[in-house]
Order: sequence, then structure tokens, then C-alpha cells
Amino acid sequence: MGSAGEPVGQGTVTFARPDLLPLALALPAFVALAIWGYARRRRRVARALGERDLIGRLGAGDLFAFPTARLALVCGAAAALGAAAAGPRWGVREREGQTASLSAVLALDISKSMLAEDVAPDRLERERLLARRILRELPGDRFGMVVFAGRAYVLSPMTVDHSALQLYLDALDPEVVSQGGSSLAAALAQATDLARGAEETTADRAVVLVTDGEALEEESNVLAAAERAAQLGVVVHTVGIGTTRGSPIPERNPRTGEITGYKRDETGEIVVSRLNESLLREIASRTGGRYFNLDEARATERLVGALEGLQRTAGASGRQVEMRERFALFVAIALLLLAADALIARRAARPTTDRPRTTATLGRAANVALVIMALTLTGFGVGDVERGNRLYREGRYAEAVEAYRSALRDGEDSPALQYNLGTALLRIGRYAEAERHLQASLDGVDPTLRHRSLYNLGNRYLEAARAQADPAAQSRLLDAAVEAYRRSLRVQPSDAEAKWNLEMALRDQEDNPPQPQAGQNQDEQQQQQEDQEQGPGSGGGSAGSPPPSSGSSDRSDDPQAGMTEEQADRILSAVEQDERQLTRENLRKGQRRTPVLRDW
Repeated sequence: MGSAGEPVGQGTVTFARPDLLPLALALPAFVALAIWGYARRRRRVARALGERDLIGRLGAGDLFAFPTARLALVCGAAAALGAAAAGPRWGVREREGQTASLSAVLALDISKSMLAEDVAPDRLERERLLARRILRELPGDRFGMVVFAGRAYVLSPMTVDHSALQLYLDALDPEVVSQGGSSLAAALAQATDLARGAEETTADRAVVLVTDGEALEEESNVLAAAERAAQLGVVVHTVGIGTTRGSPIPERNPRTGEITGYKRDETGEIVVSRLNESLLREIASRTGGRYFNLDEARATERLVGALEGLQRTAGASGRQVEMRERFALFVAIALLLLAADALIARRAARPTTDRPRTTATLGRAANVALVIMALTLTGFGVGDVERGNRLYREGRYAEAVEAYRSALRDGEDSPALQYNLGTALLRIGRYAEAERHLQASLDGVDPTLRHRSLYNLGNRYLEAARAQADPAAQSRLLDAAVEAYRRSLRVQPSDAEAKWNLEMALRDQEDNPPQPQAGQNQDEQQQQQEDQEQGPGSGGGSAGSPPPSSGSSDRSDDPQAGMTEEQADRILSAVEQDERQLTRENLRKGQRRTPVLRDW
């Protein structure tokens, strides 16, 4: 099953500029070389002045000795400055802030003309790649999604959950809409209403219309919809996919995917779908947007740049968690070391015949520097969170729980702290309470933290399901485990243990089908089965389930020993394919097919 994981947050050291971290070694090396050259030149000058004892009696000090103290102090200061330049950070703090994100709607054409192959591999796949690139380049921004053919449908409201949007992109297919054809007017109307929203705002609102530009209605209707968008303050950027010379629309065998022929019109002629650039340029012009031909160089980059230039919408105010900057500590250490070096050099320059005084002065200056450094470090004392992390690593989980709770009582609430507390509670067998804190940790935006939390929740549900005797409760817990593992893998698809655990949960689902309850008729049982197939439930779980620790699985096959990376990737691919198929079926469900004369 895999372990519950290590605590995160206070003990983790990161750097704002890790590329500058080599300065922590390069600067001391440069300083050491400079001091060595200085000492060698000073010794050469001293020999020219006279004997060593004579120069000492004249009060010039021991010019022949190598400045070991200066080497240690100045090199230490250089190393501290190099580390400060890299921006060291550890610990977390909360501050009141307000998020800001742009709001845009992706209006995607999924008519049959998008299956044309005048661009490789076909227009629909190029559309998917474009949408994925936009979501990847603008990770913290809000997007909605509208798809259209003969009609337009809102697939997703405005959201920052890009993983859900990616799932919809994978499921795009001309068969998910009830009416064939291409209605740009309906697409613009739906996308404009979604982008405008219900709240008044001064921020920019935009629609990205991705299509080949073919429309089944009159162009005047499309331009009227564009005029309406302009009046409502919505900018429409249009993206043309295809070529002006066009391409026939293939018809494929739904089972094998092989081309069986090409789309024909009512006269029996093969239909050739062409890019209508003039209409798309006119739509963009009337709304203050820009037109992009996807085949042109850097078209996607220019589109992303246009979206980044939009005025962003202020989000909700609230507490934001960020790591503490610690560069000031290293700068302070560097200044203290340089001050100690200056003090030693100043005292060594005074005329004196007491040779041992230099060594005594060095010792006193070093002691003063160490005391000041210690006093400085006490200002960065260990808090309850770091104490809890240390106790957790030592295996003292109950004491770690108390330390984390003490931090919560002091108002030091953060998603990382909620995760640490939930993980420690898992270790001592308080599963229901651990679940609450792990769910609370999902409020954070750190992908690593979300992945760990979801993985631990999946372990909690799976182990609880295996310990559950009630078939109905077991089914709910298995559903919750599968959903948690899937969400975890959407964040970090390369996690082999999460893939393995997901496969075990799916096997348990197959071995333990949901049992009909007494008194249910056949229709109710069938409906329950359909609901079960459509998606996972929200399981709770008993408080007495065993902990999700390493080796707790009752199966003999171990993910570390018996599973290769290729097998894990194959499992995830199969699961993702099932998810895409399920999403397509849910989108098609309830859609009544409307026959039209022109269905491309």
C-alpha cells in the first residue's frame, strides 16, 4: 500500500534561485585564492624589509605568518552571501491576500468537419493540443468550456480545476452532441454568456473560439452574435484550424477506426471542408480580438500572450500560505564574520611587543562572533510545527499530534499543517479524525501536497473497505478509494504506487459487486447499478480500520518488487481510457439525436 508519507512544510528547505546556489562554493574559493595571493605577496615584501624578529620588534606584527583567521572568517562570509543569493526558504507563514486570475472561455468546435485530416493528425486533435497548451501555460487562471456543433453546450463553468477540463478534452468527440452541423452563432452566444457571468466586473472577459469557420447558418447571424459579444464587453479571439484548399471528411468504423469512406452531401458528392478565414477575421475584428491561424509559426505563443495581457479578476480575499524567506539570516552571519575580521585586523595593526596578544585577540573576537551568531539564531527558534515534524521522524507519532495541535491552537493553520496532523493521526489509528484533516489539506494549491493528501485518503478508504463487513459500506469505501487514487494520479501521473493501489481497488470492486438491498425491485436495483457505474461515491469509513502502512496489503504481490514501471503505466493508461469512455457516455446520455440535412 505504501507508507503514509513524511511531514511537509517547516522542515523542507527550498531556494528561490537554485541556479545561484553554486555561488556558495564559488565565492569562498575565489576569496581563498585572493587571500593566498595576498599572503604570498606580503611575505615577499617582509623578506625585503628585513629579518622576521626585527620586523616584529618594530611593531609590524608577524608578516610572515599565513592569515588563517582571516581565511576562515572571510571565506565563511562569502559562503553565507552565496547561500543568501540563492534565496533559502523554510518554514511557512500566513498572510492576508487576494488572488487575481484572468477569465476566459474555450469555445471548441467538435463538428464532424473537425475530423478532416488537412492538418496532421486531424483538426480535432490539433484543437485538443492547443487547449492543453493554453491550460498548461496559464495554470492558475479560470477557464470555462463550451463545445458546439449544430448546437452549443456548456461543458464546464468557470473554474481553476484544470484537471477536470483536461478530462473533458480527452472525451471530445462529434458523437457527444445531439445535432450535427456547425452553428457559430450558438457557440458565440453560449460562450459570451458564460464569459460575462452574473457579476459585474471591470476585468477583461474573453472567448477563444477554435474552429474551421464553416457555419451552417447565414453569416449575418454569426456577425450579429459577434456584435452582441462586443456590446457586452467580451473579446473574442478566433483560432482557425485547417487549410483553405480543404480536405474530405472521413467516416470511420467505430470499432476498428479504419476509414470506410468520406462524407457526402445530399447530391452524393464528397464533401470538402475548407477553412473560412475571412469570417473568423471579421468576428475577431468586431469584438476587438485577434485572429490566429494555427498553422502559422508561434501562433499558440502569440495567443497565450494575448490572454496574458488581459486585465485579471480579483478573487476572494483570504489567508495565503507561503514559505518564509531566510536570506536575511545568512546576510547577518556574513556581516558578523566580516566585522570579526575587521576587529582582528584593527587590533593586529596596533604597535605591540606582546606577541601572544594576537592569538588572544583572535580567540576573543571569535567568541564574540559566535555569541552574536547564537543570539541571532535564537530569533529563528524551532516552533511547534517543526517540533512535530522531528517527533514524527523519530516515530513518536502521539507526541507529534500534540505538537501539531498546539500549532493549530496558536492560529498557525495551513494546508501543510493539516496534512501533517492528518498523517500523524493515521499512524496512531485515529482514522476518522485523520480523514477530516487530510480533506482540509486539499484547500492548498501545492500540487505535491494535494497528491500526498489524496494518496493517503485512498489508502485510508481502501484499508477501511477491506476491514468492512457490510457490502454496501464496503462498496462506498471502494468507490471513494478509486476516486482518491484517480485524483492523485491526475496531479502526479508517474506515481507507481498510486497506480498499483488503484489497480488493487479496482480489482476489489470487481470481486465485490454492490449487493441489492432487501425490498428493492428490479428497476431500483438496475438504477443502483447504473449509478455505481457512473462514478464513485463519497465514502466515510470506520474509525477502527488498520493504518495504511507499508506491507499492510493482504496480497502477495508487492509494488516495489513485482511491478515494473511499464506495467504501472499500462494500468494507468487503461484506467484513463475507462475514464474518457465514461465521460463520453455521460455526455451522450440524455441527448436526443436531431436529424439535419447538413451534419458536418
